[in-house]
Amino acid sequence: SSFNAINKIKKNFSINKIGHAGTLDPLAEGILPIAIGGTTKLVKFISNQNKVYRFTINWGTQTSTDDSEGDIIFSSNIIPSLKDIISNLKEYSGFINQEPPKASAIKINGKRAYKLFREQKDFRVESRKVFIKYIKIVDHKKTGTTFEVECGKGFYIRSLARDFANKLGTYGHISALERLKVGKFDKESSI
Repeated sequence: SSFNAINKIKKNFSINKIGHAGTLDPLAEGILPIAIGGTTKLVKFISNQNKVYRFTINWGTQTSTDDSEGDIIFSSNIIPSLKDIISNLKEYSGFINQEPPKASAIKINGKRAYKLFREQKDFRVESRKVFIKYIKIVDHKKTGTTFEVECGKGFYIRSLARDFANKLGTYGHISALERLKVGKFDKESSI
């Protein structure tokens, strides 16, 4: 997790004040901007920057967490064609309404949604407006499609996968997720 990553740095380098810009899902990899000491005050400015992700949607199954870590809750034999995927991508541009996954860091009455989810509590996560600058197909195979997206703060790739698959008349979940860029921070300039 993002918390484990900064904890490791904190212990290895004896740093007292440390923070990060934008939580990564446990199965995700990629850019995690980390601030140390007085620079932690700047984290809020970095967190507000657009982010670029590469991710793969596996078609035909939806899981409880909307990624490959969860239990399968719905399945379908319908696999969308590349033509259908391309024609439906047009609707995912600009501001859209999105309901975050139940297994997320969103706070519900002061408690993290993922904790309520693990406790099997009944709750609802309110949808909210999020921003997509662009989304494009990087690779397509019969069972899964890889995309690249640039999006704004508070965007959930797992929700995009779930909702996009439903729009295509099937189910889907994330099987790979990598954050390529946060603001000006990218893979090439990162340690």
